Amino acid sequence: MKKPKSYKWQKNDGTGTMSRQLRSEHGLGPEGEEGSSGGGQAQLHGYASDMPGAGMPFVYNRDRMISELGRFIIADELPYSFGESVNYEYFNRVALQPQYRKVPRNTLKRRTQQSYYAYRGYLMEMFRTYDGRVSLTSDTWTSTYGEPFVCVTAHWIDNDWLLQKRIICFEAMKEAHNGFNIKSQYGLRKKVIALDTPTRWNSTYKLLHDAIAYRDVLTDMYNESRATDGQFITNDHWSLAKIVHDVLETFDNATHIFSYVYEPNIHTVILECIKIICTIKQTSLANPGVAVKRLLDNMKVKWCAYFTEFPPIYAIAAILDPGVKLEGLTNLLTFYYQQLDVQFDVPYYVNNCKRILERLCEEYGAVIQPQPVGSSMGASRFGILGPVLKKSRPDGSGSSSSSSSSSSSNIGVGEYLTYQFETEENFHIIEWWKNHSSKFPVLARIAKDILAIPASTIASESAFSAGRRVLDEKRSRLSSESIEMC
Repeated sequence: MKKPKSYKWQKNDGTGTMSRQLRSEHGLGPEGEEGSSGGGQAQLHGYASDMPGAGMPFVYNRDRMISELGRFIIADELPYSFGESVNYEYFNRVALQPQYRKVPRNTLKRRTQQSYYAYRGYLMEMFRTYDGRVSLTSDTWTSTYGEPFVCVTAHWIDNDWLLQKRIICFEAMKEAHNGFNIKSQYGLRKKVIALDTPTRWNSTYKLLHDAIAYRDVLTDMYNESRATDGQFITNDHWSLAKIVHDVLETFDNATHIFSYVYEPNIHTVILECIKIICTIKQTSLANPGVAVKRLLDNMKVKWCAYFTEFPPIYAIAAILDPGVKLEGLTNLLTFYYQQLDVQFDVPYYVNNCKRILERLCEEYGAVIQPQPVGSSMGASRFGILGPVLKKSRPDGSGSSSSSSSSSSSNIGVGEYLTYQFETEENFHIIEWWKNHSSKFPVLARIAKDILAIPASTIASESAFSAGRRVLDEKRSRLSSESIEMC
């Protein structure tokens, strides 16, 4: 065994002693030998604390640099030729890393393709082994150059109870994206294709919001230009604009909630729709003028064409909100149709949704073992609809939630519907189900799958916005595969 050596240290000594020891005792020599960075003396500064490899000494690695540059180019929607930029090379060599050299565009494209296919393989394997359900949304788009595209987005809640979404397809269509061609190309023979409504009430709200802020300036400009024909803007016009603005503000607030991507929103659809119809009804009563009444009546007719009956999935999601459940849903829908002045069999609809939930529980309960439940509903977070949620039914029976079939009771539905839960103002429904998953394992699994369903296709719309930026006049010949990677 070799005797340990002692090294003398004096003030102002450098690192020469350590360097000689590494060479003589450990065989670590100068550049090119084992342990060297391949580019001279290793840089002693480390990775930042919020980066991978935090606390470790930084060693330049060209292979890693190419991978990270490819990620940067895709994320910032830059062309592959960016890696060949002489100015970018100069910036890196002078300010960041002297060893940096330009990266050919074909090298960058090849590396990003490898990363893309590797991650796609990871997603496919993850979906294959995922024990829950994945919600898919799709939307279509036509580029500036007339090319039709379809985008498919997957939404799910992972094992850590975090809402996830990934675009799994951004593909050029062979023909224009009308309903017939979509059904033919994708085999949707018996599916209903719902196209977007051409009415853009949110855009009208934003226009009025900005116009009202400058009403005096706009009035003066317009009246001056129309002085010859006497068509002037009056205070009555602005009063009507303010009424419409206030009504559409409720639409805008609902749209904002429905646009959440990483927050659940399907359980809020019925609540937000009731707020909208309440605003229309209250505004109509407060403003009996002919112009306002005609405008609001037309909005109401348009509304009824889409929201006379809610799809059951919205109602089931509302039932899975512990602040709503079956009794709250019954009260809310009764109030909704009263405001809408429409006859609707609410008890039949609610019981049908309950039966669907019970069938789901039977399906899920076959593989999940339930556990006992216990707990002690505040409605403060529901604002003006709080009293509606707590209101007793007209017959004094309370709610159908107090009774349940024996099969649903055995797997936790009866207990969940009967118990009262306290929900705070900052209530988060996914967090609540995560914390109560041990008490209601079956319902928690159902909630995990249903709450992942988005209330809108905003994720696809975001992808189209990116596609519009990528497919500009300088990159109009990009292949469908390259666009999907971006």
